[in-house]
Amino acid sequence: MAFGTLYTFPGDHPRSIGIKAAAKANNLELRVVEEPKSPEHLAVSKLGKVPAFHGEDGLKLFECIAIAIYITSHNEKSTLLGGTRQEYTHILKWMSFFNTEILIPLVEMYLPLVGIRRYDNATVTAHETAAQAAVDVVEEHLLLIQHNNNNNNNNHNNKNHNRTLFLVGDQLSLADLFCAGIIAFGFQFFYGKTWRAANPHVARWYEGVVGVPVYKAALTEEVTFLEAPRLKNVQPDGGVEMLGGGSEDG
Repeated sequence: MAFGTLYTFPGDHPRSIGIKAAAKANNLELRVVEEPKSPEHLAVSKLGKVPAFHGEDGLKLFECIAIAIYITSHNEKSTLLGGTRQEYTHILKWMSFFNTEILIPLVEMYLPLVGIRRYDNATVTAHETAAQAAVDVVEEHLLLIQHNNNNNNNNHNNKNHNRTLFLVGDQLSLADLFCAGIIAFGFQFFYGKTWRAANPHVARWYEGVVGVPVYKAALTEEVTFLEAPRLKNVQPDGGVEMLGGGSEDG
């Protein structure tokens, strides 16, 4: 019997991947409905946003972080929410950070480059800069973790300097599953070989998480890595260039 219904977009939606992975980790069956703004969906999320969740017990939730936390916390023995209150708080911090500071500017880059919104080079560049500034925060965080790991290995004469990186603590958490799903959007369209070389710790962390069985089981398509970006900051064929001061009006 399904634990509940998850309303989302078709395919591997960035804000839904981590939710589905958490369900897999807890052996919870989700009925996935890829028909946004159906009457059933709107009964849960009046704004028609995805993802949304309707539990078999009647619980209705919207907002991706709330859904992810609820599904993960259904297993009281789960280690995905950290081992201390501090770790739990850091998990929430990174989930919120990726969801707002990374995904939003990535989407704002994507929409004009595929002709959904009017194209303006300066606007796309500004969003690209904002997304990268947020990624730089993550890169610095993971670099510090790697540095601390190396020091611990040296103190214990441990030659393993390539241990898996995690956002919080020393084991996989919901932050890793959720945030990898979020930044997957960047790896799908923008983050080619050159970018990965310039952001090695983020790239290594991401590669490690997407190889975790519960993450892989949540996907509809196999993870691949780009040689070069699929989308570049040029006006798309058939797109409309934005004129004037950057307004999309009219």
